Amino acid sequence: MTKRLLFCGWFFFLGFFCQAQPDSLSTKYREDQFFLSFSLQLQQENFNGLKQNGFSNNFQIGFVRDFPINEQGTLAFGLGIGYGYNRLVSNLQIDGRNDNTIAIAENNSKNLQTFSSLVLPISIRLRTSSFFKTDFWRLYGGLKYKLHFSPKFKPFYGSTFQNTNIRNNNTSVFLSMGYNKWNLCVEYDLNSIYTSQTLLPGGAMAEIKNLKLGLIFYFL
Repeated sequence: MTKRLLFCGWFFFLGFFCQAQPDSLSTKYREDQFFLSFSLQLQQENFNGLKQNGFSNNFQIGFVRDFPINEQGTLAFGLGIGYGYNRLVSNLQIDGRNDNTIAIAENNSKNLQTFSSLVLPISIRLRTSSFFKTDFWRLYGGLKYKLHFSPKFKPFYGSTFQNTNIRNNNTSVFLSMGYNKWNLCVEYDLNSIYTSQTLLPGGAMAEIKNLKLGLIFYFL
């Protein structure tokens, strides 16, 4: 219920501000943009033995509402909403009968973890644009608050089951830079993707933070 209320409230907030149309004679303008990103995920773990498969990736799509700070419109504050899908392939093994413990599979690096996210980005936006210029350099950075849902684990040999180790929410920092629609992006999780109850065989807490490197495309 909390996730639904937050989701609806965020949409209402963005929709309210989307009603205003800029004055065509004003130097202050908005860059309302849809974004689409594809990233490779590099897992940063606190234990030895993890072998990640090269097909671990992340996909995000969404919309950012632009709030100019200066008259030139080259500095702005952004609020957004989006959807993310995470695909992690490695030799981590989860026992469906004991969800709190993960282990390392010695001869298998193709176990699959997936989960979706409601992504809420907040950013500071620097750019070389103007009211009449749509091709420009940009540097955007900020925070993303993510609400995770539909976590699943599929062993290379076996059936898919619910992965209760994935935590319900996470926060990350991100930075994107580039020209026009083509931009490099980097994102790093500030928290582990696992709950504090997720343990290694020896009883230590298992922590994995994802580093995402990829491309992000912006569309007006």
